[in-house]
Amino acid sequence: MIIKSFELNKIKTSTGNLVLFYGKNEGEKNQYIKNLKNQNKEIFNYEEKVILEDSNNFLNNLLTKSLFENEKVIIIKRVSEKILKIIENLTLEQLTDTIIILNAESLDKRSKLRSFFEKSKEFICVPFYPDNEQTLSKLALNFLREKKINI
Repeated sequence: MIIKSFELNKIKTSTGNLVLFYGKNEGEKNQYIKNLKNQNKEIFNYEEKVILEDSNNFLNNLLTKSLFENEKVIIIKRVSEKILKIIENLTLEQLTDTIIILNAESLDKRSKLRSFFEKSKEFICVPFYPDNEQTLSKLALNFLREKKINI
């Protein structure tokens, strides 16, 4: 399922546990991750390289639950096609109260990872395109309205 970046508030643990962020707008990706930190969710950061080297340890850490944590957010950075096999294994498991965010650079339309997330009804795919004049002007207008500044 594809969701636009301005619809990110639709992401809940009940709707989708796996989320793919791709695109060149790192600022907007980081802003959403910062909002998650402000919601007092426990966040774990991983690199794809570390997960590929020891996937069993990652899966064990993912599936174990603590009595004291409510929701867990796992962010995997610099994702490529190589992680698709691990992600397919995760779809078989029931992940409750866990959101896994895959953060990738630009992905081709022919990318297997991108098409896996776009065709799935369970998982979410969010493209982050570079800002243009129209989006920057909307951001500026919203900021000025919020601060009650008249021009």
